[in-house]
Amino acid sequence: MQRPEHELHVVDNEIHIDFNVPLPAEGADEVLADLLSHHALEILNDRINREHPLKGIPVLQVFAKRRGESVPVATLDLGEPEDVVEMEMPTLLPSGVSTGYDPLSKYGAGRDENVLELAEHRESDDLGTVGSQLRLTAGVAAGLRSMGIDPETMTVCELGRGLLDLAGYSLTDRGDGTWVASGKGTSTFVQCVSHVAGDYPELSHGAVAAFLVAFARARTERGMLITDKFGPYEIYMKERANPDCVFVTRERFQGFVDAIALS
Repeated sequence: MQRPEHELHVVDNEIHIDFNVPLPAEGADEVLADLLSHHALEILNDRINREHPLKGIPVLQVFAKRRGESVPVATLDLGEPEDVVEMEMPTLLPSGVSTGYDPLSKYGAGRDENVLELAEHRESDDLGTVGSQLRLTAGVAAGLRSMGIDPETMTVCELGRGLLDLAGYSLTDRGDGTWVASGKGTSTFVQCVSHVAGDYPELSHGAVAAFLVAFARARTERGMLITDKFGPYEIYMKERANPDCVFVTRERFQGFVDAIALS
């Protein structure tokens, strides 16, 4: 995971590190505060190795953003000038980012097969935000926020990229709205299809067909389409015909999140 965007300043004999990380309305929980404190100490130690004037300043203040304003998250005592203060990275996922564990494989093998009773949920084209549909663990929420992704307002593409990054996959942008997730001994072609207000809330036949063609051309081992639209029954037929492709549709969001968050 990359460090969040940040600024470092010295104010009144304190070091202030201000992260461009969106905070929830209630402020940072313990996991997010520990994660940002860990990043702040790493940044500080890197800078001290290059800029000795920072050494000996006794206090480090950590900030993040709420509605664009900087809000204190943690205050750290840096001890004596010769001390090296460190903090372990908090555990965000039970399996960490182990190269031997492939959560996408787990999700693909256990996804829900029931789509026959979804019609009553499609009465409105206003599907609501992605975050309003999900239960996130504290670790996943903190990880997304550290990437600059606000779970309360995130798009489906931000969710997809954030979860794959958090799980330890290396993402390569193909420049056409798709990317390749590499790692865990395999490669996955990933495409995102966002719902636009006023559009039909179910994934179209054309979008399904276009994804399958793009997946075949990508020559990766697996293919995944992520969308905040509902899934038509057609996708189950396509998955049965080609088990290496999977559709993460609105009714499958929670299973996708859980495959990564609870692995």
